[in-house]
Amino acid sequence: MKKLVLIVGIVSVFWQSVMAQSAPTADQVVDKYIAAIGGKDALMKVTDMTTSMSSEGQMGAIMITRKQKLPNKFSMVINANGMEVMKQTGDGSKVVMGGMQGSRTIEGPAAQQMTVMNTIFPELHYGENGVKTTLVGPEKLNGQDTYKLSHTTADGSTTWTDNFDATTGLKVQSMATMKSQQGEMTTTSTFSDYKDVNGIKFPMTILQQSSRGPMTMIIDNVKINKGLKDSDFTVK
Repeated sequence: MKKLVLIVGIVSVFWQSVMAQSAPTADQVVDKYIAAIGGKDALMKVTDMTTSMSSEGQMGAIMITRKQKLPNKFSMVINANGMEVMKQTGDGSKVVMGGMQGSRTIEGPAAQQMTVMNTIFPELHYGENGVKTTLVGPEKLNGQDTYKLSHTTADGSTTWTDNFDATTGLKVQSMATMKSQQGEMTTTSTFSDYKDVNGIKFPMTILQQSSRGPMTMIIDNVKINKGLKDSDFTVK
């Protein structure tokens, strides 16, 4: 019996050792993802990007326009049935969120997290933004083999995670928790239906799950390097 237990223990240690040796590093997972969507050279040429999305909600047809400009500017406008119901604008240091109930300014760690996550192809700029990325490990996601990465902002105040397909390298899920006046809200985004736009792959379907309920967004078009101005991201 003791011999059997010893053999089982040796096999278990050996298997854990093999898994540890076969698992990639966090940098390798990120590098594979960058290569999968078009490669670093192609991505580095993108200086501004406008993404138009559509969805259906309780208020009817929803249109979402997201603008991004290097190094760290972004905006997002949500229209429901032709009426603007929400707007976010980040100038690189603070974020203003406006809606039907007024507006508020976000600064500090919360603004830093939003800015980092809304940078064009954020994985390319984690180093310069001081984001620390670690490999959590392999994870089964809806029967799919993935590698899960955890990202932490430079000051260590906020963390979010990404899952990448172990075979294709594509990002399949992100999970982030944002702080608001109503408390913390965790949003899980699932990415699918990747298609090529100007030599770069983008997920054309994004399913978001949060306390507000599910929301499926369809990417209608992506415009690259159209000359967005800094004035488009002025925070008042």
